[in-house]
Amino acid sequence: MSKWKEYKLFPNPDKLPNKPCVYAIYFGNDLVYVGQSNSLSNRFSGHAFRFGYAKNIHTPWQDLPMSTAIRIKAKFSEKLGDWAMWEIRLIRRLKPIHNTHHCNKRKEVCYEN
Repeated sequence: MSKWKEYKLFPNPDKLPNKPCVYAIYFGNDLVYVGQSNSLSNRFSGHAFRFGYAKNIHTPWQDLPMSTAIRIKAKFSEKLGDWAMWEIRLIRRLKPIHNTHHCNKRKEVCYEN
């Protein structure tokens, strides 16, 4: 079983691997989002992290003060579907603030915060 690895997004971002995983995003010490992707580096190359005029950082989830550390914890797996199941379980258990719901389309069930 793979272990969780931690990466910095801001300040001084780490190079993210091009591997499938489930990931958790932290603003400071607060868990804000859980997601999954078949390529962590591609997922975050598409997210815009930019600086605002008022010394803040614009992220897809919320605007943050420049002093905020943005981290990702990722758990990698080459086995197809592992990371998707981990995502569902983590969202249901941890209820991150920016995962408003997760729908299981096959059973048409939504889990709301």
